[in-house]
Amino acid sequence: MAHQFPQIRLGSTLFVLAVSFVLGLPMLVHGPLIDGHDTDEHLNQTKHFSEQVWEGDLYPRWLRDMNTGLGSPTYFVYPPLPAYVCVLLEPMAKVLHFNAFNIAAWLPLMCSGIAALLWLRTLFSEIVAAVSAALYLAMPYHLAIDLYRRCAIPECWAFVWMPLILYFIGGAIVGHRRDSIGLAIAFALMIFSHLISVAMFFPIPIGIALVQSPIGQKVRSGVRIILAMALGTGISCIYLLPALANERYIPASRIIDVHTWSYNFVGFGPSLFVYSSRENFVQTLSWMVVGMLALVLICSIAGLKWAGRKSKTVVIFSIAICGVSTFMMSRLSSLLWRQIPGLSQAIEFPWRFNGLLCLGAVILIAVCLSSTPLDWRPLRTIFSVALFVVAATWVLAYGNVWRWYKYDTPRSRDENHLVNESDGWLPAWIPAGTSQRSSLIASFGPKVRFREGRGDARVLLWKARNIEFETYSATGGWVMINQFYYPAWKAELVDQAKPTLIRTALPEGLLEVEAPPGTQRIRVEIPVSFIEHLGRWISASCVFLCMILSLDRILAQRFCSPARARRVAWPGC
Repeated sequence: MAHQFPQIRLGSTLFVLAVSFVLGLPMLVHGPLIDGHDTDEHLNQTKHFSEQVWEGDLYPRWLRDMNTGLGSPTYFVYPPLPAYVCVLLEPMAKVLHFNAFNIAAWLPLMCSGIAALLWLRTLFSEIVAAVSAALYLAMPYHLAIDLYRRCAIPECWAFVWMPLILYFIGGAIVGHRRDSIGLAIAFALMIFSHLISVAMFFPIPIGIALVQSPIGQKVRSGVRIILAMALGTGISCIYLLPALANERYIPASRIIDVHTWSYNFVGFGPSLFVYSSRENFVQTLSWMVVGMLALVLICSIAGLKWAGRKSKTVVIFSIAICGVSTFMMSRLSSLLWRQIPGLSQAIEFPWRFNGLLCLGAVILIAVCLSSTPLDWRPLRTIFSVALFVVAATWVLAYGNVWRWYKYDTPRSRDENHLVNESDGWLPAWIPAGTSQRSSLIASFGPKVRFREGRGDARVLLWKARNIEFETYSATGGWVMINQFYYPAWKAELVDQAKPTLIRTALPEGLLEVEAPPGTQRIRVEIPVSFIEHLGRWISASCVFLCMILSLDRILAQRFCSPARARRVAWPGC
């Protein structure tokens, strides 16, 4: 028998949608904060990504016109899903005259509410699920910090996929095919959105499988979840494999100081009360964590005291999620951050564990709402006052968002942003010794020109990853091309079908190709690598496998006897 999901009434869905609309109103009306941490980065990257998609480049890894037309390899490592969402919205935006980016930035907020509603409804009553999903949207880190202050659109999408993965996990544990496929797809979408969140979140589904499964079935359930996540990883290989392969050319160590973690811990002591006329981002986060922990404490006490036996297991697991997240954000975990260098490279900032704190907290909120006997008047008073205080801080955080818009001003640009269009990964891959002032001056000149020697150069083809030009020189020489140097570039003499030398032109940091004497036709390209081909084939194979598994079950139910239909199902179906 197929796994049945609880029905959700239209009213609950409309309630969550209404809450997401109200909370997303500043984004829908004004767009992202000009002073948002990643606003310029996402605006510029999405703009160039979209232009190339509509030109026919279906997966633009090299952004040809980024950085004042000198290019960028950012999407060799950067997850593409948020940009694709904006691309798909653009035709409708042109017809209906709305800003595609604003809607694309609001969509993860709305979708995270619906995903949380679906997941929580599998565990709790519809009213409790709807209220808890609305509170999930309003959590200060999710809303005020990630969506507005940071404009961290990829991480906002992670808030969608975490509850959606947990929505499918109950059926996947016992082997329901539809749930396993759903879990795989949701996990793949999370990889396509935000790898850092994947690195923090992936132990949770495995932990749930071990906790929820009966004795004797724990290993089998854990293997099922691991296989489903492996299938999701396979689906994402079109992005993931090239990203891992190109990491050596774009090392995070060049943009993340090895000690970055040390001054990004959440504080719980005197640092909470240190006043500064400038915005203290970590202090703001610390106060938000204190408020969340107060809520977690209240809900944990209520859950452990009044929840049923099954629910207490959920409470304990959720407390563990919140506890581990808080530990990783505090200085108590400094030894781990110091001894495991890969941790700081993978997560960057300890306060990112706020995402898991939000996930654990929303479960505890739902348990508290569903199990607390509010008919006892003193208890009702205590909980009402406590929850009112916490809710007031959340309302204050939302009000603060409107205040940020009131005083929103662009950030000043320095010498390091003469060419850099807020390309967050540029410091990681730009050739050593590059002067952005020299790069900017070079960008005003011809796209292809002799830098050493005398001769003429004429562009024949100018596409992302594929440039062709013709040169004529009596002596030959080095030709500079208005695209940044990247180790994956290759150059060849087309007529002779043989490679020619390629190097970095410094201090400009641009491509430089050796042109022999005479008339030469030269092609400079970033060829599709074996890893890219392999990633495509693995992704296509895993998608095909999901389709076969889905169709096999559907056809069996439609055309076969009940006994045959049961035989083609996975164990437990």
